[in-house]
Amino acid sequence: MPSKPCRQSDAWISAELGRRGLRATRQRRAILRALLDHGDHPTASEVHRRALRAIPNLSLKTVYEALDAFVAAGLASCLREAGEPYRYDTRVEPHHHAWCRRCGRLADVPVAAPDLSASLGPLPPGFRPERLVVTVVGHCGSCGA
Repeated sequence: MPSKPCRQSDAWISAELGRRGLRATRQRRAILRALLDHGDHPTASEVHRRALRAIPNLSLKTVYEALDAFVAAGLASCLREAGEPYRYDTRVEPHHHAWCRRCGRLADVPVAAPDLSASLGPLPPGFRPERLVVTVVGHCGSCGA
C-alpha cells in the first residue's frame, strides 16, 4: 500500500491544488510551498520574498492572486488585524490567535471548546454566523509587559 504524501511534498501540493479546483501551476506550487514551509503567518510581501527563491521573476501581483485563490478554495485563511497588513495562515481548522502589539508576532491558540458561540451573547435577529474569529491582543513573552 503506498504511503500517504507528506503535507509539504510536491505531490501533496499538486494534488491538493487540483482537489480544490485550482490548476497546479509552477507559481501556485511555489507560493503554497512558501506558506507551508515556515508554519507562520506571513504577509503577502513575505510570501513573495520566499517564493522568489524558486521563481526569481515572480510578480507580487501573482502572489496576491494566488493567495486570494487559496483563501477562496479553503487552503488558507486571511487574518486581518486593524491597521496591520493582511497575514495568511495555512492552518484552516478552528483556532484563535494571540497577537503581540510590540513585535507583531502572531501565534496560534488552540480552541478549547467546540461550540464557541456558547460564549457569545445574543446575536442580532436573523444573523447566521459562519465562523468565530478571536484575536487576543497584548505583548508576547519576549516583549514583556
